[in-house]
Amino acid sequence: MSLTHHARTNVVDLAAHAEQLPLLPTVVMRVLALDTRSDQYFEALLAVAEEDPTFAVRLIRLANAPRSAPARPIITIRQAVVRLGARECAGLVTALAVSRVFVPTTAGQRNLWRHALQVAVAARTITSLMTTPGVLPAQAYLAGLLHDIGRFVMFEAATEDLGRVDEAPWHSPQQLMEAEHALLGYDHVQLGVLVCRRWSLPHVITEVVKLHHDYAAPAAQASGPLGNLIAIVQLADLLSICLMDSPDLGDQEPVDIAAALTAKCMRPEWRHPPAAPSVLAQQVGAIRDEAAEVAERLLDARSASTK
Repeated sequence: MSLTHHARTNVVDLAAHAEQLPLLPTVVMRVLALDTRSDQYFEALLAVAEEDPTFAVRLIRLANAPRSAPARPIITIRQAVVRLGARECAGLVTALAVSRVFVPTTAGQRNLWRHALQVAVAARTITSLMTTPGVLPAQAYLAGLLHDIGRFVMFEAATEDLGRVDEAPWHSPQQLMEAEHALLGYDHVQLGVLVCRRWSLPHVITEVVKLHHDYAAPAAQASGPLGNLIAIVQLADLLSICLMDSPDLGDQEPVDIAAALTAKCMRPEWRHPPAAPSVLAQQVGAIRDEAAEVAERLLDARSASTK
C-alpha cells in the first residue's frame, strides 16, 4: 500500500528522528560478525572487548549484576566472559546497546521489548537447529532483535500513535499492519526500512525488516541465506506472538506445543519450515525463559550504570 502525502510526511519525520538517536556502537557490529561456532570465538570476543573500554565496562557490570550474584566481584574481562558465557555476552551487549537508545517506560513499551528479545532468542535457537548453512546465530539474533525497529521508533517519537495501535483488537501480524494503516496511514515496516537506511544497518538486516511479514519472500530468495534468515525471523516472530498470548505454552507437553506451533506458526508459503514443530517444541520453554532472563539482566545492568 502506498503512502498518502500526509502519511509520507509523518513517516519521513519519524525516520528523521532516528538521526538524533545514538547509533549502535561499532563494537557491537564487530561482535556480531564473529562466528559463534568457531573454536576461537571465546578468544576473539575477548580481543574485541579488550580494545573497547566501554564494552569492557558493560560486560563487567553485567557479570556483577544482582541476577548473576557472583560469589566474588568480577574485575576482569576474562572473568566476565567466563561468568556469563561468550554467546550470552554477545547477545547481552547487543541488547544493552539498543536498550540505551530505546528505554521502555510504559507497559506497552515493555511488552514490545519482551517481544523483541523473544524473537531474538528464538531466531538464534532456530538457526542452531537448522541444517542449512549460510546464517550465523549472532546474525539471526540481531535480525530478530531489530525486526520491529519501526515500532521502537514509534514508541520513542510517536508514543500516542503506538498506544492507539496497541489498543486496537489485533492478534496477528496482518491485523497489526491493517490497524497501523487504518489508524496512522503508515506501518512499522515502512518506517523501519527508512530507519535502517538512515542508520546504515547491514543490507540483510534491512531486508529482514522490510520482508518479515511477507511470507512469500523466503521462497522468492530461492532458499538462499537471505531467504533462510527471513523465514527464521518470521517463525520466531510468530512463536513470540503465541508466547505473548499464552505465556504457559512452554510448560505444556511437547506434543501439545508442536500442535500449537503447527496451527499458528507454520506458513504454507514456506517451501520448508525453518524448524520442524516437533523439534522446536522442545525449545519453547527455554526460549521464553532465556528472553525473560535477558530482560532482567538488562534492567539490572541499567540500574547499576545509573548508580
